[in-house]
Amino acid sequence: MVIAANISLSAKAQQPLPNAYYQLGWDNDVFMMTDYYYTQGMSFGTFHPFFKYNPANLILLKPKEYDKVVYGFSGFQKTYTPKNIRSDEIQYSDRPYAGVLVFTSHSRAANSETGWLYNSELDIGVMGPASGAGRVQYRYHEWSDNTLPNGWHHQQYNWPIVNYNLEVSKQLYESSGIDMYAKGGARVGTLHDDASVGLLLRLGKMDSYMDNLGLPLMSSSKWQMYFNTEPTLTVVGYNATLMGGWHKNEKIHYVEFSEMNKIIGKWRTGLGVSYKSFGINFDVFLQSKEFKAGTHHWYTSTRMYLNF
Repeated sequence: MVIAANISLSAKAQQPLPNAYYQLGWDNDVFMMTDYYYTQGMSFGTFHPFFKYNPANLILLKPKEYDKVVYGFSGFQKTYTPKNIRSDEIQYSDRPYAGVLVFTSHSRAANSETGWLYNSELDIGVMGPASGAGRVQYRYHEWSDNTLPNGWHHQQYNWPIVNYNLEVSKQLYESSGIDMYAKGGARVGTLHDDASVGLLLRLGKMDSYMDNLGLPLMSSSKWQMYFNTEPTLTVVGYNATLMGGWHKNEKIHYVEFSEMNKIIGKWRTGLGVSYKSFGINFDVFLQSKEFKAGTHHWYTSTRMYLNF
């Protein structure tokens, strides 16, 4: 895990970047011809000067003497299922059903001189029937004439989510047409407890990753097109979507900690294209198996954004 030597909540005469950024996202494994594990996700997000007044910013970490910062807010719903969604019985040797609904406060801040970029988040939400994920997936499958997911009555129970997530990026190399960043992160809370390390490589016609705080903000160029790839290793301590909340319900299936894989690999590869203030990112994810009886999993992520 990458650790910054100096962390400070104060900085000298910094102002939030003036860009207004809006994003819609859809994750799904339909293009990979699978329909299980992390099978669907929907999200919206915005970074806007208005969110500099969010009180959550007081606990969102920033690098020392940062010179750029944006604040944002987002929401996402994620859907997890076992492989056999046709059955209405518990799949004891597979992943439990779980739905997640989370709203997130964001801070992205950079110290351009030292090459440090911090992405700090506070998640507030719920796991369980209150997330609505089961109902959304059932209606989507019904509408699209796909196999109905009949086991949602066995899903993880309602469980409050409070999570703090921090990702730190360090610039290793940047020039026209190529940049490389080392990444490290940690998540602590009631949904995920883990730590990760990774590497980001981008190639193509693109603006500076550091100057844009890792976001496809307003381009200084008329258009951008770039390839990116990012392998990551994660050490897992707790995953509520597999292990349930901190108290157990005898009517629900869980994956025990002893059955978990403690080190998970994930590889993201994709393409980003933008013209003026509109753009789209398309990524393919390959994730190694999360538990010993499981398998690796492919899914895709599509992000459309507008900024001005």
